[in-house]
Amino acid sequence: MTKHSCTAPVSDERWVSYWASDLTADEVAAIDDQLFACDGCAADGQRMSIIVQAFRSMIPPVISTEQLAALRLKGHVIRDNDFSPDVRRSVMFDHDAELLVHHLGGLELADAERVEVIIRSESAGTMFEEPFAPFDRERGEVLIACQRHFAALPPDVAFDVRVHRRGSTQSTVASYFTPHVFPA
Repeated sequence: MTKHSCTAPVSDERWVSYWASDLTADEVAAIDDQLFACDGCAADGQRMSIIVQAFRSMIPPVISTEQLAALRLKGHVIRDNDFSPDVRRSVMFDHDAELLVHHLGGLELADAERVEVIIRSESAGTMFEEPFAPFDRERGEVLIACQRHFAALPPDVAFDVRVHRRGSTQSTVASYFTPHVFPA
């Protein structure tokens, strides 16, 4: 929250609730009144709106089949890549693609309780971990969404998928090696 001379500034937590539509009608009306009465609060509200909208538009690295369908409906230009475990294959992030969606297949997920995904650089180590990744039980795959801004990350990308099975303390790991190429 920006410091200003307001006698009743709205907290960052309240702004998040306001922009996330988590407040009652009376609470919204009170903040609306504050927005119109105080230039400092209006500036704070605009700043928080930008942050909340950015989070809403973010695409997580591991997505569900429903999220992929929603991205397609929004008109995103998506290039799909199918991968099998333990196979190394480079992928090109073409200029016209917005997203690369990697279908990490060949997984036995019929009795999976949960799936864990680790995204790592072979040279630099772990970059991201998702202990409760969405997965497609019927297709036996996990979906990874790579975005253009990932070009700033090391290109030697590998994905480790750990399948935790119902009623077992054992898990299986499948690794996928997908060096990324971003043309200049």
